[in-house]
Amino acid sequence: MRKTVAAVIITLLITAAAGTLFVRLGNANPYLYHEHVLPPAGSIPLAISILSPNNNAIFNVSAVTLAFDLKTEGTNLHTIYSVYFEASWLQENVAVYKQNTYSPEFPSFWSYNETFRNLSDGNYSIVITAHGGGGYAEGLTAYSFDMTTTSVINFTISPPPRVSILSPLNETYNSSEIALNFAVNKSFSKISFVLDDKNNVTINENATLNGLTNGIHNVTVYVCDAMGNIGPSETVTFTVDVPEPFPAAFVSAISAASVATVGTSLLLYRKKRIRKVEQV
Repeated sequence: MRKTVAAVIITLLITAAAGTLFVRLGNANPYLYHEHVLPPAGSIPLAISILSPNNNAIFNVSAVTLAFDLKTEGTNLHTIYSVYFEASWLQENVAVYKQNTYSPEFPSFWSYNETFRNLSDGNYSIVITAHGGGGYAEGLTAYSFDMTTTSVINFTISPPPRVSILSPLNETYNSSEIALNFAVNKSFSKISFVLDDKNNVTINENATLNGLTNGIHNVTVYVCDAMGNIGPSETVTFTVDVPEPFPAAFVSAISAASVATVGTSLLLYRKKRIRKVEQV
């Protein structure tokens, strides 16, 4: 009898302790069950707002700024788990944000901004991927679900061509014909030059500036690429100073005088030879 009473008392004590523990757990988490399910029909994923670059934009510089915001407001999610993007010019994905599993914080907003420089000419793409979580409850069961959303941006880098004039230089030339030589850093669809701020002259390659008068001149070369970007060279200023030729009459007089001088010299030489012979 004593053993039976003792057993009953022990059972009651264990039951009471278990009930107390159950009450405490219930106060901390009212749901007895948890299930991970698919998102409900019509659920809205994280909102990705891309601030830069604009889709299909064309940049005439070799740099681009990637800027975007993420938010759960207006969606069926309550937290951001991870964010990363894949850029076509980078070898690996770039992780923007990853939630710490043990962190009590559940961010509902995240922003990113970074500038990438020294991009070569070409077409590029960026794919942004954001992963978030949401949930709901029914009775004593809590349901959680995940949602992933992506956004794609395409853009083109096409800065104007750069052209440098190799000839003429800022010097003085004694010729009325001077070579126009230049160097271009990329392929082009059209090239031209302007001499002395006059008409634009189209050429296919290096050319020659003809018929230059004495005085100061300037020349600028313009290069247009396939995208329609125009790149001007520096303007080179140079001087032409061709010596004036002697007048024709003056040249004739010098020639006649030279002939007369030679004739006189020959006559004197002959007379001297005759005298020497007579003396002998």
